[in-house]
Amino acid sequence: MTYGTFYTPTLKKSDLPSDHPTVPSDYAGRGCPVASRTDKEHEFRAPGAGDVRSVCPALNAMANHGYIPRDGRNLTFATIFSGLQACYNISTPLTILLTVGGFLLIKRLPFALPFGLETIFSSTNPDGSKIKPGVIDLHLIGRHNGTEHDASLVHEDCPPDSYYPSIEIIPEWVENLVGDVRPEVEGYPVSRKEKPLSSISTSSTPSSTISKKTTSYLAPPDDLEDDTRSPSRGPSDASSVTAVDIESDTSLSSSSGWKKFTGPEYQYTLVSADDVGRMRARRQREILPKKLDGMHEEIARGEMGIILEVWERETFVENDGTDPVSGEIVKRKKGIPLPWLLTWLAEERLPSGWKPSHVVGLLDVVKRNKAIKLAAQAEEAKQSAS
Repeated sequence: MTYGTFYTPTLKKSDLPSDHPTVPSDYAGRGCPVASRTDKEHEFRAPGAGDVRSVCPALNAMANHGYIPRDGRNLTFATIFSGLQACYNISTPLTILLTVGGFLLIKRLPFALPFGLETIFSSTNPDGSKIKPGVIDLHLIGRHNGTEHDASLVHEDCPPDSYYPSIEIIPEWVENLVGDVRPEVEGYPVSRKEKPLSSISTSSTPSSTISKKTTSYLAPPDDLEDDTRSPSRGPSDASSVTAVDIESDTSLSSSSGWKKFTGPEYQYTLVSADDVGRMRARRQREILPKKLDGMHEEIARGEMGIILEVWERETFVENDGTDPVSGEIVKRKKGIPLPWLLTWLAEERLPSGWKPSHVVGLLDVVKRNKAIKLAAQAEEAKQSAS
């Protein structure tokens, strides 16, 4: 039985099927919190030949789990809006901001036009192809300096002569994130902690990447000639795509460095806003003398602020076994599980068995962004003083 067809937040317990699992009284979601336990609609599937992806892990994960079309194409405002809410349980105001902003920042209208106006107001891609208003794909979303920005946590910067950055994920950079977490994560190599900045792989010193090799799958409109430009340099319309090479393995082997931090022993190692602030400060140092403008700094913080709010947990980081009532201080930390973050960034996969438990609001994310900003500024000041 697919319980999701029976459930809405306004239903009473008596309205649910007799065998429906208990729904928590404080559940504020928009869909059935147990539906995915009984069907495979949103199981993870790596992208295949002809599928489009961008540099955004949130949207790529939505495609990999079927919350938006798995091929990453023909995305409308409604498609992205409903996908964000169903996948991450984001509030309506925040979803509108993200969706409309995403369209406008890549210079695309977020709605279709009637009466033949879509032809008059169609947009021209950098390759000369046309796209109708209100439709984009994941590749277009990755256009440089739209919602995409330099100093990504896991991607190289966009080359100066390119419209789009590479979508390849650098495994060493994924592992570098572990070094920004405090308290220090057990098992993180001392050699990596002590490595000078000049010897760390940065955007100007590319290293090996997770094998999600891009290649061109040409499917332009009938009235256009094939665009044979490199996908990292050339754009696409809503039908012509930059695709993931199906012959490449989209995940790393278990021997990869970051993978060892995704085991069950790290489930209670949390990544906080302060940790993300250190990540952002480090990446900004690594791209010097380039610097993000204010808008893209806010976008970079916001994409992490949202996922911090979606997955937040709390755990002890120091516990000597005494009773807190006695006056002993037991330190606690709020954040998201380290394995979840690493897997989301490196494999663009949602945590197994996870379902959203609360609505993520705009003000919540604004507060989270501010905490990340303050932590990044503190880290920058610390580095300047040393």
